[in-house]
Amino acid sequence: MKNALLVSVLFLFLPLCIRAQEIYLWHAFEGFLEEKFLEIVADFNHHLETHQVIPVYKGNYKQTYEEGVRSFDEGHPPHLLQVYEVATLSMMLDFNRYVPVETIMKDYYHNFDPYVYIDIVRHFYSNFEEELLSLPWNASTGILFYNKEAFRQAGLDPERPPRTWLELEEMGEKLIAAGYQGFTTAWPAAYHLEHLSSWHDIPFGTEENGFKSLSGRLIFDQEGQTFHWQKLVEWQQSGLFSYSGRYTAEPEQKFTDGQCAILLQGANRLPLLNRAADFEIGVGFMPYWPHLAESTHNLNIGGASFWVMQGFSESEYRAIAQFFEYLSSPAVQANWHQATGYLPITDAAYYLTKKRGFYQDHPAHEIAVLEVMEKTPTSYSRGARFGNYVEIRDLITDYLEKALAGELTSEDALHQAANEGNQLLEEFEQNYGSN
Repeated sequence: MKNALLVSVLFLFLPLCIRAQEIYLWHAFEGFLEEKFLEIVADFNHHLETHQVIPVYKGNYKQTYEEGVRSFDEGHPPHLLQVYEVATLSMMLDFNRYVPVETIMKDYYHNFDPYVYIDIVRHFYSNFEEELLSLPWNASTGILFYNKEAFRQAGLDPERPPRTWLELEEMGEKLIAAGYQGFTTAWPAAYHLEHLSSWHDIPFGTEENGFKSLSGRLIFDQEGQTFHWQKLVEWQQSGLFSYSGRYTAEPEQKFTDGQCAILLQGANRLPLLNRAADFEIGVGFMPYWPHLAESTHNLNIGGASFWVMQGFSESEYRAIAQFFEYLSSPAVQANWHQATGYLPITDAAYYLTKKRGFYQDHPAHEIAVLEVMEKTPTSYSRGARFGNYVEIRDLITDYLEKALAGELTSEDALHQAANEGNQLLEEFEQNYGSN
């Protein structure tokens, strides 16, 4: 009798188990970012009986993207793939791999409006015809972090970060006298060329920085960019600037260990910096050069988006549309933004966060938002989007290192980086232009 009852109970619940199809999402989140993302996905799964989203960590951004593309070619892709921003154009032009998110949403969620997403993220993840191709999710931009204790020891106001590069230079000299290195930076190509160009509304490339067509070419070897690179060389020699490599770990460690008093890095890194530092961290806007721009414009974004892969059923795509609707809701977006420091990807999420008074105690979050939203983006301040950009960004850093080492002048370094980068763009256009 007991066994018969058990079998009856199993059969009662079996249909529910069979109905729950799995939607696999490959991602690159680690640590507390993965923990927070898993919480959000679990909440969605709790409310959907027919499908379950299964997040799978696949390594860093590059590893996740490359394995996702390889798995598609081998015939077993995930439903959803997180792709970092530097691979966006390459992914965009591989039409046979994905279904545009705007198509998915309009087919299964008829009230979908792509204009709920803030201008810079919507534009970055749309094609040349302004069709949204992937779902923006973890977008970020750079801000200035500083060591308030170091400022006090240098006789500086700990509540007043530098707003211009001239102020940073003056403060840096006092910080050096107090025993500190002035500043360091993560992702040097991004912060000292991409951000520099967007923030001052200086052309980075032709064809609206590559957003208009594949025929765009790099023209970042202009007077404004050359001037800034020359200052970096001078500051490296004086100790005001400490070059710390091209990635994340060493620059952050130099800052949290108290060696460098100022760090340029993404706003979303603040929770990690706070955990590692034993001093109070202040935040400020990215510096600018007053002689290059009377006021700042916009900063370009980094981060990643979710792409919907081809080859799945109508019911699976309907579930994906439900998942994307959930991720884009103001409450979920505000929660993600407040917990991680990533940008809110919708205006509604920003205003909800502001209404709650969150920014009063979390100024870093709003600084990043204002850097991308306070002004209407121009053709040059919204950032750059080019093919082969993973290689081009490495190339830019190679030449910055040559300038810092005294092997090339800043002018020659930028000129050669642009020329070699354009050779890669010509190859890219030849490969994809006929598609």
